[in-house]
Amino acid sequence: MINRKFMALMIGSAFAFQACTQNSSDANTGTTTLAADSAVDTVSKDKLSDVDGKLKPEETAFIEKAAVGGMMEVELGNLTTQKTKSPKILAFAKRMIADHTKANLELQSIVTKMGLKLPSSLPAAEQSHLAGMRQMQANEYDQNYMQMMVDDHAKTIDLFNSATSFENSSLKSFASKTLPVLKEHNQMAIGIDSVIRDKKPDNRGDDLPNVDKRHKN
Repeated sequence: MINRKFMALMIGSAFAFQACTQNSSDANTGTTTLAADSAVDTVSKDKLSDVDGKLKPEETAFIEKAAVGGMMEVELGNLTTQKTKSPKILAFAKRMIADHTKANLELQSIVTKMGLKLPSSLPAAEQSHLAGMRQMQANEYDQNYMQMMVDDHAKTIDLFNSATSFENSSLKSFASKTLPVLKEHNQMAIGIDSVIRDKKPDNRGDDLPNVDKRHKN
């Protein structure tokens, strides 16, 4: 009789221990979100890994910057379709929406496999910039938008260039695949910006002459 009670007690303890272990395991399977205003903390990054190994700080920073930049391109593209009267700028904005939406989805797929989540909203600085752009009209908007596209794509090209040397093969492949598209965007932006920069509000430069040589690739 004593042995049966002892065995029942041992079995019950084993089930309780297994349940506690399972609960602990479940608590550790959540995903980490890359905050738009701050990077993932060091402890979280050390625990996050995919098939290629643990992410390095520069790889995590790349994910965050690429995600925010991609979202900003889509938001600005959507705003531009409402603001501009220039057919060429409208076509450019639609191209930005299409290409950056595709890249954003690809990046989302990559980081999901790593147990990460991309930022769900833009940081305060980008939101403030968008608010300012919404107040602009006519040629003022067009000039600010295209100048921003030139500047931002130049910076983004540098960002993606650095990512082509990452050890993480998924991020490296994504950067290498996206880089030619970004360079094409930059050339398009330079061409349009070179025309409209000195135009009056009623002449937005839909006919593109030679690209301004002051712009650099």
